[in-house]
Amino acid sequence: MNYSFTPPGKKTILKKVSRIWWGYIFLTLFIFAGFVAILKVQEYFMQQNKEIAISTQKKTLQEIKDLQEYLIIEQEKVQFESHITAQNTLLKDSIKNLFDLIPEQITLNKIQMEQYQLTLYGTTPSKQIYTFLLEVPLRSIFHQSRADFYMLPNGWYNFVSKSKLNIQETER
Repeated sequence: MNYSFTPPGKKTILKKVSRIWWGYIFLTLFIFAGFVAILKVQEYFMQQNKEIAISTQKKTLQEIKDLQEYLIIEQEKVQFESHITAQNTLLKDSIKNLFDLIPEQITLNKIQMEQYQLTLYGTTPSKQIYTFLLEVPLRSIFHQSRADFYMLPNGWYNFVSKSKLNIQETER
């Protein structure tokens, strides 16, 4: 028996509007979970990139350190080369000046140059020519100058002249 003119409808626990809201809530949670998953994946890739960047940075810093050490070594080589060049130029000028200093009447047989001493072996027609033409300029350059003479059968003299600089005075 039927007491109603309308057939009975199904009764559900959730109404249609509630189901729509629950659908939106689950959709929002799904989107949020997807967003969190994307952030976790990006975090993983960023961590990998960070480790790669740190190792690259360490390699680069080591290369920079090696290059700086190499640069220091090369700079020392350049300084040494410029020092040697300066010393060679100074030596060349000193030898040129020494040969300009020797008068035509005196013949040199041997020259020994050390850092603070000059030894000349040669021949001179007389002691006076040596004294006036060579010893005076040597005494003006060196602190000590001494010559020993040996007479030759032809009347000329062999001489050995040693001229020294004082080490203490040259280092000032």
